[in-house]
Amino acid sequence: MRVVIVDPDLKAGRKLAASVEQMLPSADVLLYGESQDALTGIETHAPDVTFVAPDVNGMTGPEFLAKARSKSDQPKYVGTVDRPDADASIAWISAGATLVVERPVDSLGIRTALRGVGAGIDT
Repeated sequence: MRVVIVDPDLKAGRKLAASVEQMLPSADVLLYGESQDALTGIETHAPDVTFVAPDVNGMTGPEFLAKARSKSDQPKYVGTVDRPDADASIAWISAGATLVVERPVDSLGIRTALRGVGAGIDT
């Protein structure tokens, strides 16, 4: 399974990557801090799951997600928020996210994102 994390806060991105790898050691996790690199990576590497930060280099996460979906609609896109917010969740879902989770993403959020995708986890 390939997982892409798009987060200009590389410290937070690395923490999420480590959590994904701990839960699913066979995962190939790629971290992108720049929006254009992330778009290219999504198109090139065809991830199964993509986690997107609330803001990505001057655009909102949902705006980035809309651009990413124009490159590839295949990944299960997961939007992240800093705190629960109904309006933010609506924006994420409208942009094409299949799941919205609060940061830092806990094991339940990761498990839910990976469940049912490719060689994802079952429990």
